[in-house]
Amino acid sequence: MERFDSTFFDAPQDRRGTGSIKYGTPPAGAPADVIPLWVADMDFPSPPPVAQALRRAADQRIFGYTAVDNGYWETLRAWYSRRMGWAPEADWLLPIPGVLAGVSAAVRALTAPGEAVLLCQPVYYPFARIITGCGRTLRVSPLHLEGVRYVFDFDDIEKQLSREDCKVFLLCSPHNPVARVWTREELEKLAELCLRHGVTLLSDEIHADLVHAPHRHVPLSSLSPEAAARSVTAMAPTKTFNMAGLPCAHLIVPDPDLRRRISAMCWASGQGGWGVASLAAARAAYGQGEAWLEGLLAYLRDNRELLYRSFPAGAPIACLPVEGTYLAWLDCRGLGLDDEALHDLFLKKAGVWLDDGTMFGAGGEGFMRLNFACQRATLAEAVRRIRTAAGMA
Repeated sequence: MERFDSTFFDAPQDRRGTGSIKYGTPPAGAPADVIPLWVADMDFPSPPPVAQALRRAADQRIFGYTAVDNGYWETLRAWYSRRMGWAPEADWLLPIPGVLAGVSAAVRALTAPGEAVLLCQPVYYPFARIITGCGRTLRVSPLHLEGVRYVFDFDDIEKQLSREDCKVFLLCSPHNPVARVWTREELEKLAELCLRHGVTLLSDEIHADLVHAPHRHVPLSSLSPEAAARSVTAMAPTKTFNMAGLPCAHLIVPDPDLRRRISAMCWASGQGGWGVASLAAARAAYGQGEAWLEGLLAYLRDNRELLYRSFPAGAPIACLPVEGTYLAWLDCRGLGLDDEALHDLFLKKAGVWLDDGTMFGAGGEGFMRLNFACQRATLAEAVRRIRTAAGMA
């Protein structure tokens, strides 16, 4: 049996010239040897059973319409049961090509043009684009940084939810980019407020498997029957197993009426179903990828520790605690730079391509997001460059 230890994840991977977005054309001013640690995909091979399953699917040589069968759903339910103590019913599940497609369909199904969707920023920036692009009103409640940990402002959230036109709360759990894993108590409070004001909870949980001990992901729909009846959860194997190039995700919608409305919107948008490759890869990942995932999580935790040592609390650049995901939220406010100068320091002076914090909305000023799902030698070189450019060496 193959061992998924540091030797496996340390192996260099040359992704240039493969069509990879991550290794594509960098922003203007980047040096030729820029290190890309921006978009959220990993520089690690997916679990070997995934590649084997894709080869078997290719060997069939017929790539017709494909049904996501009950066998796959049972594999998925067993995964959630083992890892999260939660087993959604098979008829709750809607196959979709991607989480963002599902979020878009849910927003359009559950709101009318002009009605409002609430989210907490800083947060994954496509959410705001979807909301406004669908002709809905974007409402924002800021996350508060207390010490080194972000928390909800429940008073402000309730104020926003109480507005008559607010119909959906869009949650990111675990959170991208601030890397919080929300506690059961936090989620219960959020669900209580949404239920009180008749607002549907839409939860993007694509990073649910990428949680670092002792933290534990709590699926929103697992909180209570009442929360489940008012929730829509978007999940996928794509972040977990580094399969973002394969269109496979699913919505979990316990309530039959909500499920019917969202399913109708998915099909009206041409977003229903998967293909042969997606089903083969997802089935193999959830059925045979657990040992790989455990090895990955151990490797990511060691990379996280490298960031903690290099950018400690109180330093001009400080890495905030990473409870989940492989995305580090760097507090660069100690450098005293405006956001344009901060961008130039990382990209042009250090030669490290990150995501600017301002991309993630209100509260992102003075921060940068770093993807540490890469070989440790690459991360160490990126850290060296950043510390040198910032005068921390």
